[in-house]
Amino acid sequence: MKRRLSIFLSISLIIAAAAVMVRVSAAPSAGKAAAERLGIVYPTVIAHRGASYLAPEATAPAYILARDLGADFLETDVQRTSDGVLIAYHDETFERTTDVAVRFPARAKNPVADFSLAEVKSLDAGSWFNARNPERARASYRGLQILTFEEVIAIASASRRPVGLYIESKSPELYPGIEYDIVKVLAARGRLDARRTIFQSFSGESLGVFAKAAPAIPRVYLIDEKMEKETGWKNLVRAAAGSGAGIGPVGYVAYPWNLGAAHRAGLIVHVYTVDAPWQFSALNFFGSDGFFTNRCDLLMEYYGRRPGMAPGDILEKFKY
Repeated sequence: MKRRLSIFLSISLIIAAAAVMVRVSAAPSAGKAAAERLGIVYPTVIAHRGASYLAPEATAPAYILARDLGADFLETDVQRTSDGVLIAYHDETFERTTDVAVRFPARAKNPVADFSLAEVKSLDAGSWFNARNPERARASYRGLQILTFEEVIAIASASRRPVGLYIESKSPELYPGIEYDIVKVLAARGRLDARRTIFQSFSGESLGVFAKAAPAIPRVYLIDEKMEKETGWKNLVRAAAGSGAGIGPVGYVAYPWNLGAAHRAGLIVHVYTVDAPWQFSALNFFGSDGFFTNRCDLLMEYYGRRPGMAPGDILEKFKY
């Protein structure tokens, strides 16, 4: 009996020591200090294309839900139409989330930049969600429009509390000068606020342009698995530290030693895209300073921040 107890205690001590080492290697206090220095809410809830589990991504109900559930930032991808208008859309084509194959069958595979704003606004950006998610479908989602960047800003600005914008220059090589366009729109709407605006990109070059256009606004270097494999984490951290204030790794490379290296370089770390409570727990322990999530409702609950209204009630309030 004593031998079994001794073995159990030894194993427990080893596990506890390993846990302490993992936590120490993540240097979470440095991440918190970086967020405080930047004036960014810690830990951070970033609504990935809005509350995109509960409503069609990057549409008005998705962003209104995220805003009123209490997300700190509304995340949006920005592209440019053929007539020069900035829109909030993720994919390089409209095939996945609209009826472009019906509306413009000969151009269904064309890039976003080939369509005018009027053509973009004619697309149904909501019915696909109902078809793929019948348990969350709503009649009001049919016929939803793709939003302009200014419309997303207006949704964020309509809140009584500060709601930030986490803005990605999507495929910036396709849209020369889009960073200056984004900054111009933000300035016109009074949104060039370092506490309520963050620029993000997978392109170091694009972050460099943002740094010239609006040097006071924090910038986050997004990292995927391929980048980490080809370039190496140390080099990516060095690049992030040279071009901005943070790094945004995909969850698959968000190891505590990686996050610790970023923290020790003075960076905030926001991990994407994380939707399950067990993932919140693990990656929070590993040192993440916040998450991009499609489930801002669950992340708010995980952080103990209860919204004033349930998602269904918010949708009803705004007639969705």
